[in-house]
Amino acid sequence: MEKELVELSVPQIKEVVGHKDNHDDFYVFRTSSGDHFLEGRTLRMKAFTVVLCTDGMENGSVNLRDVSINKGSLLMSFPGNVLKIESGYPRAIIRGVLLSQDFMRSLQVDVRNALPLFMRLAYNPLINLSQKQQEDIERYLDLFENIAENNSLIHRDEIVRGLLISMFYCINDMYEQTPHISDDKDRSVRNRREEYFAKFITLLSENFKRERAVGFYAEQMCVTPKYLSLLIKDFSGKSAAEWIDNYVIIEAKTLLRYSTMSIQEVAYELNFSSQSFFGKYFKHLTGMSPSEYKLSDK
Repeated sequence: MEKELVELSVPQIKEVVGHKDNHDDFYVFRTSSGDHFLEGRTLRMKAFTVVLCTDGMENGSVNLRDVSINKGSLLMSFPGNVLKIESGYPRAIIRGVLLSQDFMRSLQVDVRNALPLFMRLAYNPLINLSQKQQEDIERYLDLFENIAENNSLIHRDEIVRGLLISMFYCINDMYEQTPHISDDKDRSVRNRREEYFAKFITLLSENFKRERAVGFYAEQMCVTPKYLSLLIKDFSGKSAAEWIDNYVIIEAKTLLRYSTMSIQEVAYELNFSSQSFFGKYFKHLTGMSPSEYKLSDK
């Protein structure tokens, strides 16, 4: 089992599994416990990842948060997330698709309609499907497999994009049936909050290693820090500062546990002025020092 963090893009994953084709933007796979590229590794995925467990059980984590993957579990993960999947019993069978960031950006999705799905994924990347829902997702994956293997298709990428958009809306409907975010009576208010939250999370994912001040994100969004904090807290239940701390601590824990960086190097990587300042920040939020965490099994 690999302890060190491994970063993998779609082409790199294809190289690992020995899959050869001329398409570096997506990869459709079907595999089982003991035989797949995810298992036993700590991976920072440079791809949007959709994984469906069709049988058996596996344990894992997304950004250090434990998840239990059972028959009917659908896991969706953003690029940059840290995934770890351990072998389980009974033997698990998983199917899925990996999509490069460039391919995801090329999708012609109605952002306003797609926001609820992506916001839900920020809270909970895994949902458990009914048998009918699982069969629906498997039909999409069947189509993806058939298209990916058909080298004679001139418009293969366009067909895959259309199917992906359809599948995402289907998954969003599944989330609507098992909501993770309470509905507001005023839909327009909810939409506005979602848009602010989406923009904040996008900015945060791009800048958290350098910027930890709420004021920076508020300035980028042309609002006051107080107003941004109220919006984020009202929508998500956590303040903007708490979201920032959460991103920084997850990255710090990941680097301390799975990289070869020293504590000082981690501190500089996350733009702390000194190792001492980083240590105080880390202990304040986790209850232990970086060195204690590095040696712990938490």
